[in-house]
Amino acid sequence: MRWWSSLITIGRDGLRIQRAFAAPSAIVRAVLAVLLATILGLLLDDPVAGAMASVGAFICGIGTLLSPLRHPVVNALGMAAAFSAMAVLGALVHGTTWLFLLLLAVAAFAAGLWRTLGVAPGIRACLAVIGLMITADLAPDVHGGLVIAGWIAVGSGLVVVVHLLPPYGPRFASQRRTLAALYQSLAKAADAAGPATLGGSAPFTAARQALDVLPQFSRPAAAAMFGLLGEAERIRRALHTVRLTVPATSAAGDQEALAAAAQALGSISRTVASGREHRAPDEVRALLESWAAASPVRGPRDLVARLQSAEQLALRSTDDRLGDVLEPHTEVPGLYAGTPSVARTARRIRAQLHPQSPIFRHAVRLAAGVVVGEIIGRSIGGWGGLGISAHGFWVALTTLLVLFPEYGHTIARGWGRAAGAVLGGLVAWALSLPHWSPGGLAVLAVVLAAASFVTLRTGQLMLNLWLTTWIVFLIHHVGGLPGPTAWARAADTVVGAALAVFIFLVWPTWSTRRVPGLLAEWLRVQDRLLPELLTGYADVGATDTVAVDALRARSRQVREHLEAAVEQSHAEPAEHRSPWSGAQLEQIRTQVSTVAGCATLLGEHLPRTPQDTVPELTELVDPLHEHLSALARAAAGAETVTPGALRSVFNSFTTRSGLLAEASDGAASVTTSRAVGLSTATVDAVEALTATIASRYRPRRHAAA
Repeated sequence: MRWWSSLITIGRDGLRIQRAFAAPSAIVRAVLAVLLATILGLLLDDPVAGAMASVGAFICGIGTLLSPLRHPVVNALGMAAAFSAMAVLGALVHGTTWLFLLLLAVAAFAAGLWRTLGVAPGIRACLAVIGLMITADLAPDVHGGLVIAGWIAVGSGLVVVVHLLPPYGPRFASQRRTLAALYQSLAKAADAAGPATLGGSAPFTAARQALDVLPQFSRPAAAAMFGLLGEAERIRRALHTVRLTVPATSAAGDQEALAAAAQALGSISRTVASGREHRAPDEVRALLESWAAASPVRGPRDLVARLQSAEQLALRSTDDRLGDVLEPHTEVPGLYAGTPSVARTARRIRAQLHPQSPIFRHAVRLAAGVVVGEIIGRSIGGWGGLGISAHGFWVALTTLLVLFPEYGHTIARGWGRAAGAVLGGLVAWALSLPHWSPGGLAVLAVVLAAASFVTLRTGQLMLNLWLTTWIVFLIHHVGGLPGPTAWARAADTVVGAALAVFIFLVWPTWSTRRVPGLLAEWLRVQDRLLPELLTGYADVGATDTVAVDALRARSRQVREHLEAAVEQSHAEPAEHRSPWSGAQLEQIRTQVSTVAGCATLLGEHLPRTPQDTVPELTELVDPLHEHLSALARAAAGAETVTPGALRSVFNSFTTRSGLLAEASDGAASVTTSRAVGLSTATVDAVEALTATIASRYRPRRHAAA
C-alpha cells in the first residue's frame, strides 16, 4: 500500500465511531466522583479547588474504566496514589526546567515499558505522567503547585471513596466477565458450522490473564474459576473433535445436539457472569444425554461429560465458600500455582529491554516525544496570547497519548484526536457564547465529563470532542477565557498529533518486519509442544501437564501477536519490506491455525488406558524437533529449508513400523488408527507451512523490529 493511501485508509478508521462502552455502574461511579469534586469547590467557593479536584477525579475515573482486571477499588487506589504522587513530584520540580524535562523523559519511558503488561496498564501509566505535567507546567510556583497537587489528591481520593460504596456485585467480577465471554465464544462456536470457527484463542488468553492477576491468598476461593478455564480448554478440544466427526452436512439430529450444547454453554456463561444460577432447560439436558448415549464415537460423550462438569463448577462459583474445598484443576496446574506478581512483572519488563523490542522502541519514542512536545509547546508561546504562555502541556500531552507501539494505531489516534479537538473547540466556543452563572458552569462541566466517560471507548474522535469541551469549560469556571482557550487547546492538539506521527516515522516499528520474528518464535514454541505431545503417546501420563499448559498458553499468546501483526501489515506502506506477499501472509496465518488445531487434537486424544498407547509415535519426536528448529531459523531468514524433508522421514517411519498399513486395512485398533491419522495431519500441516515459508523472496535475515 502506498504512503498516501495508507494514511487515508488508517485515518478513516481513526474517525470511525465504535459502539463500545464501559460498564454503566463504573461510569456512574466516575461521574459521581466528578460531581462530588465540583460540589466541594462550590461549597468552599474556591473555583481552583473545585477544578483541580475535578481533574483528579476525572483522570482517575478514566483509569478505572480502562478494561480493569483487578478489583475496582485496587485500580482506583493505584491510580489515585500514582497520579497524586506524580502531581506532588511535578510541583517540587516546578521552575527547574532541565530537571522537569529529565523527570518527564524518565517517567514517559517507564510508562512506555509498562505497556508490556497490556494496553490498559500502559494508558494508566501515561495518565499518571499527566499528573507530573500538570503541576510542573501549569502551577504558578512551587507552593501553588503543592496546593494544586493537594486538591488533585482529594479528587483522586473521591474516586476511591465512590468505589467503596454499594452495590458491590459478585466477587471476582473481572474474572467472571472474561470467563463468561469465553463460554459465550464457545457457545457461538458450537452453534456455527465447521471446525474453522474454533480457531479464536483471544477469549482464552483474556481469561487466563484475568485469573493470573489474582493474589495467591485469594486463589483457593477462586478455584472454581480456574476449573472453569480448565473445562473450557477441554470443551474446546471436544468441540473440535466433534466437528471433525460430525460435519455440517450430517443428520439434523447431530446439529440439533450441537445447538443444545450451545444453549448449555450460554447458561454457564450467564451463571458465571451474574453469580446466580441459570440452568439450561431440562429438554436440552435430555437431548444431550440421549445424543451422547447413542453416539458410536467418543467425541459426543466427552463433550457432554465436560459440559456437565462445567455446569457444576459454574454453580460452585456462585458461592465463594465452596471454592475452598476444590482441588486445583489438572488442566491448568501451572496457572493455579502462579508466580508472585512483582517477580512476574519484573521478568516481563526485563525481557523488553533490548532495541529490537517493539515495547522498548515505543518507550524511547514516548520519552523523546513528550520532551520535544514540551519544548515545542513552550516555543509556540500561547499562540499570540490566545493560550497559556510559557508551557507546552497540551502538545506534550497529545504526543504522550497518541503514540502507540504500532503504526496503524498511532496514525488513527492522531487523526481522531486532532479532529475531535477541533470539533470540541467549536462546540465549546458555541456553548461559551451565552452567559453562564458559576452554578451553571459547574453543572455543564459535570455533564461534559459524563459525556467523556460514556464515549471513552467509542474512539478518539468522540472522546476528544467532549473532552476538549469539558476542559474549556473547566478553565472558564476558574476564570479563563473560553474562546481563546478553545482555539489554543485545539491548535496544540493538532501540533502534538503531528509530532507523534513524525516521531513514529523517524524510528518506526513495522508490523510487516515483525512477522518473520514472531513466526520464528511461534515455531520455537511448537518445537517444544508437539514433541511433548507425541511423547505422551508412549504411556499413560507420560506428558508433563504443567509444561503443556505453559507451552499452550505461550503458543496462543505468540500466535495472537502474529495474527495481529499480519492484520496490521496490510495497512502499512512498508509491505515491500516483507519476505512474503500479502496473500502469502494470509496463507501463513491460515496454516499456523491448522498446525495449532493439530496440536489441539493430539492433546485431546492422549492415551487414557494402556491399550490406547502408540509408543511407535515417539520415533517422530527427534525428526519433528529437528525440522521445526530448522523451520524457525528459516522463518527468521537465517537459513533455507527444503519442503518435503519431514514428509520423507514420516513415510519411511510409517513403512518401517507398518502402522499406516494396519490403519488402512482395518487391522489396527481405533486408537492406533486415530493416532496415525492425527500424526499424518500434523505432518501435512507442517509441510504446507514449510512450503510457504520456503517461498520467501527476500533471503536476508529480518529483525523483529
